Amino acid sequence: MSKADRPKTERLRSAAVVKMKYILTAGKLDSGFKMIFDGVLEDLGLTKQEVDAYIESNRDELTRFCLDGN
Repeated sequence: MSKADRPKTERLRSAAVVKMKYILTAGKLDSGFKMIFDGVLEDLGLTKQEVDAYIESNRDELTRFCLDGN
């Protein structure tokens, strides 16, 4: 499935979960994560700014999901 086959909100949520889960697990974003995440963003056709805005708008839900898996 290409990125064009997935709605943008779904791609944003996926990228946001990856970033939030890493922050909650590691406590910070290190250079290794940043390098890999840049590739994820490119593959999903998203920008850091879009993902960060999505996180800010949905932080509570994303945090619960990352901690509980629900």
